Amino acid sequence: MKEGLKCSAVFIGTVIGAGFATGQEVALYFGKSNILVPICAGIFLGIFAGAFMQVGAYEKTLKKQNFLDGKGKKFYDLCMFICAYITFIAMILALETLFSSLFNTKFVSIPCLMIATVISIFGLNFIKGLNTVLVPIICVTVLIVFILSDKGQIDGKLNLLNSFSYATMNVALSASVMTRLGKNAGKKEILTTIITVSLVMATMLAIITITVKNSGGEMPLFVAAEKVGAKYLAGVIIFSAIFTTLVSALETASNVITKNNRNKTYAIIFIVVISIPYFLMFSFKEVINYFYPIVSVVGIFVVFAIFFNIYIKKNIIKKKKR
Repeated sequence: MKEGLKCSAVFIGTVIGAGFATGQEVALYFGKSNILVPICAGIFLGIFAGAFMQVGAYEKTLKKQNFLDGKGKKFYDLCMFICAYITFIAMILALETLFSSLFNTKFVSIPCLMIATVISIFGLNFIKGLNTVLVPIICVTVLIVFILSDKGQIDGKLNLLNSFSYATMNVALSASVMTRLGKNAGKKEILTTIITVSLVMATMLAIITITVKNSGGEMPLFVAAEKVGAKYLAGVIIFSAIFTTLVSALETASNVITKNNRNKTYAIIFIVVISIPYFLMFSFKEVINYFYPIVSVVGIFVVFAIFFNIYIKKNIIKKKKR
């Protein structure tokens, strides 16, 4: 049970990045939708989290390192890198936008990036502990801002395709992390993760959707909070969410480049260097609007690959038991 909650925190901390916490991607996907659409998206996320962990559990049962081999594995790794790389760029730009809005300061992302680098080098156990602390803080502050803010309408279009595409956009980055966590998880931990992620994400997506429906700007949640004098509370939400996702994005991208912890520092430096042109050319909102749809498409491939793999591995295990 306890381990399942920790795994839930890792997943939630990975998917609630800057686009989520600022309200930007929530407004993009659910701004004109019925309240059931973000709720369904949260349930999809819970199911996907459990599916990824189940793949890891099957890998352990079959004593297999990866769920794909050969060209399939290379294509999967490429997908993981694309998702992690785009997310990393978005998180850095979001940090700059946040601190510019709060304190009119620049280049705060540099020390944050240095801290994230150190944490990502330590690996999943450290990230698990970090998210176990930060995710409850994010949830509580989201709730407080929702209570204080002006509420938008809950009616709109019932477009469940938005639920699915939002979920697939967010899970691509978490697939690698959750699969590895699943190797040390049992059925109870996986079920706990599914239930916890579904409840938490459905609730948070619903209340953020209601909160940002009357807002605008590059950070709609921040705008909504500022109207009621709670901009620093919104700052806590946004910074915590950005930081947890920044760490996960770096860890995932560097893990694709090298499995050796000694070489992770060099991998991270490489990722930072090739990202500099994007930092100079795009704003946070432009990255969300232009590049996140790419992540969504990649996420669809990852989701179908995961579920197909579960089907294949389940049949292999059944044959071995006969």
